[in-house]
Amino acid sequence: MLNILCRTLRLSAALLGALAAATPAFAQKVATRELSLEASHSSVEFSIGFLTGRVKGRFDDVRGTLFFDGEKPERSSVTVVIDAASIHSGSRHRDEHLRSSDFFDITRFPHITFTSNKVTRMGDGLLVSGPLTMHGATRNVAIPFRQVRPLLEDPHGSDIVNFEGALRLARKDFGLVGGAKFNSWFDDLRSATMADSVDVMLEIQAWETNFGRLRRWDGALDRFKREGIEPTAKRLRAMKAMHADSIDGADWELEQIARSLHARGRTAEAVELLRLSVELFPTSAASHAALSRIYELTGDRASALASAERALALNASNTRALELARRLR
Repeated sequence: MLNILCRTLRLSAALLGALAAATPAFAQKVATRELSLEASHSSVEFSIGFLTGRVKGRFDDVRGTLFFDGEKPERSSVTVVIDAASIHSGSRHRDEHLRSSDFFDITRFPHITFTSNKVTRMGDGLLVSGPLTMHGATRNVAIPFRQVRPLLEDPHGSDIVNFEGALRLARKDFGLVGGAKFNSWFDDLRSATMADSVDVMLEIQAWETNFGRLRRWDGALDRFKREGIEPTAKRLRAMKAMHADSIDGADWELEQIARSLHARGRTAEAVELLRLSVELFPTSAASHAALSRIYELTGDRASALASAERALALNASNTRALELARRLR
């Protein structure tokens, strides 16, 4: 697929000129960096008193988008979505009970969400405040975080930042009162030993590809500059018409190349490439969210918001679109 993109990309000078003219000259630089939560290196763990000890567990499916300003962290914001069904406490039987309507009721309430609405400095750390929604109930919470280490530039082109945080929740605030409908073993006596306070421990790693450092797409960018975009657009359209699955994965490559173009000041081409991605993958929330972000970077807030809302119509739990829409509104 990369060879196709590199070999046939072409955009006419007239189209580039028109697109550049449409980009606002007054577009402000977006100071915050957009980072993705790295689920495999992050953890959301909990601990609650029960019987004579404590039950500990975690949620395995955690997604999030962080807009981070290292110089002025109070301008940062974050949206996180957790799949409630991904709870694991070391016991399959207990996990099934926790997923039932006695507790999390994952069929009715499949997601746990947090969206910050305020970030303040607190000593050498940050206090991140906002609504937490769980089990259909929303409560405002304040989570103290500290940045574990300075932003790390790894040798593969990613910039990585790590945070640690913790908070205590009252489960009854979220209607998690328990019950024995799906587990007769959980009788009134055992239920009475379950603490209301739940301690939550957070270890968050977030990353962003630094396209200014990444050289992977340089050959493609050189060919794009010589040949333009239109031949590739025609080739991909023809491939999709013949066999729709023949271009599977091209939306990811188109975004990577578009972001590389933007990093090198070729934003008009980046916008056009992401418009092509949306055309080819109209049901991809990721494609619409990527277009939203590039519109935000050019200062076209109206188009950015419209694209974010299209992404959310396709996937209401897309954290990138959620964060963009909230910021843009």
